[in-house]
Amino acid sequence: MKTVMMEACEGGASASVPRAGRMVKMATFATTTLASAALATSATSVACMGAGESKGGVASDGVKSATMGSEATPTVVFVLGGPGAGKGTQCANVVRDFEFVHLSAGDLLRAHMKSGSKDGNMVAEMIKQGQIVPSEVTVNLLLDAMRESGKDRFLIDGFPRNKENRDAWETTAGYDCDFVLFFDCPEDVMTQRLLGRNEGRTDDNIETIKKRFKTFRESSMPVIDYYSKLNKVCSVNSDQKPDDVYAQTRQYFAKFA
Repeated sequence: MKTVMMEACEGGASASVPRAGRMVKMATFATTTLASAALATSATSVACMGAGESKGGVASDGVKSATMGSEATPTVVFVLGGPGAGKGTQCANVVRDFEFVHLSAGDLLRAHMKSGSKDGNMVAEMIKQGQIVPSEVTVNLLLDAMRESGKDRFLIDGFPRNKENRDAWETTAGYDCDFVLFFDCPEDVMTQRLLGRNEGRTDDNIETIKKRFKTFRESSMPVIDYYSKLNKVCSVNSDQKPDDVYAQTRQYFAKFA
């Protein structure tokens, strides 16, 4: 990265400046730019370098590695946002326009809990209490659904919800996401949406909604902060009309058109 920035700077330097002087200025410029980038780690950052990166494996620090088998690695976008942020609506648009498969961790878990199995009944009770389901259950449901789809582009909605989820994904899948699509929306707006959608979900009541918001703040926001430090968070203001939200969302998928 430093080399690219220094070469670009050198190309635009005046011929009257001695080369040694230019190199000092270039090094200072690169260092300052990198320091500035390191500060841009808030969840609302739109730098989102991950949306334009090439595929690779995952190293021990969670960064993609070019040495791991990239050809067999699917494109994975983690989609995060508070309950009622509009993730499902916008994922449907991306599926339509960019041929992604939309997998909702929540939908897979709800189908699992309706199965009547012991694990399914455990999931049902945890969701009712606004708690997060054990990571291995969620990861295995997602990976099974990915394999069954026969496709290689995935929007994984509502995952990872915490550090344990993220660690379990990297350990089991062997690679990290390409980037995180984060729908940022005020809690009062999300509350109105949840209470008004009338989908018959047991967790769409005011007390459980409050628990879900608390869980998101305490468990999911640290995940977003983690990926922000890798410049892999693509933020969208979802407190807008759906068409306006999608106009901002689709720019992050331009390379898949």
